[in-house]
Amino acid sequence: MDKLVTELERLTQQGLADLVTMDVERITDFMEQRGEIMQKLIEAREKATAIDKSAYKTRIQSVLSLDAIFIKKLEQFRNEASLQLAKLDAGKTQRNAYDNHYDGESLFFDRKK
Repeated sequence: MDKLVTELERLTQQGLADLVTMDVERITDFMEQRGEIMQKLIEAREKATAIDKSAYKTRIQSVLSLDAIFIKKLEQFRNEASLQLAKLDAGKTQRNAYDNHYDGESLFFDRKK
């Protein structure tokens, strides 16, 4: 369990150091790696003694307290993607307004009554 907690701390500190330059793919990989370690910790916790659990509790909580920083970065990516989608939708609306939606081959006849 000590090895997993140490790996989680190391990975989190590395993620914090690289957070400014992370793109969507890198932060996704980071979160997946962290999730795998957390899953292993959950499995290891079932086998651990109460002393081990209390010994690692504060270390794990300090790592988890940094989640808000990573969540802000993910929200930033979400907001950027939302803005880009809004721009695409606006462009599509403008393009549709200027496109001809009628058949140029059709003819209209007026009738006298």
